[in-house]
Amino acid sequence: MTDSRIISAIDIGSSKITTLIGQVSVNADSGDTSVNIVGVATSESKGVRKGQIVDIEEAVETVVSSVEAAERMAGYNLGKAYVSVGGAHINSLNSRGVVAISNPDSEITAGDISRVIEAAKAVSLPTSREVIHVIPREYTVDGEGGVKDPVGMTGVRLEVETHLVSASSPAIKNLVKTIGEVGVEVEEIVFSGLAAAESVLTDTEKELGCALIDIGGGTTSVAV
Repeated sequence: MTDSRIISAIDIGSSKITTLIGQVSVNADSGDTSVNIVGVATSESKGVRKGQIVDIEEAVETVVSSVEAAERMAGYNLGKAYVSVGGAHINSLNSRGVVAISNPDSEITAGDISRVIEAAKAVSLPTSREVIHVIPREYTVDGEGGVKDPVGMTGVRLEVETHLVSASSPAIKNLVKTIGEVGVEVEEIVFSGLAAAESVLTDTEKELGCALIDIGGGTTSVAV
């Protein structure tokens, strides 16, 4: 038996805007996941400069063109979409979070993971910036580091080393407003460099360490 759902993404770049619609299928027996692309369309970008919206009206016009073409190909109307963001306003920094284990038997749960990540996210940023990604790098349980997934382990103190990706709040609001004008809800904002890394790098490459350089029409993103 196979369960399926539709996901979509809109990549707003300086030279082109691409809409992608995919059908995600999960085999209930094996748990294997596959993605079948059912709609894709690209239109020339307008109202976007160096990864940021500079003219909402022009940007809406080109996003509509891309979205409608992808919808016609897929035979599906977009309700929500993941939306990429890039540009010089993207910054990142390392952060550390620490919490006490809440479970009486000291077993670490998914709730503890959520709390320690929220603790790491609580950094002082200018009011004009917001965190869009919290990437866990390593967990530490009672002083023992190098833990990748502490769920189910026993301890009294949980720490996490994270990498935070932040963006300009006005830039994000303009992006969300542009997509909203098209009639599509933003499911999540995704840094374009991180999305590129997730799509092309293998687990081995990530483990050994590498640099990914995404050269676009108006911006270049580097992820290490």
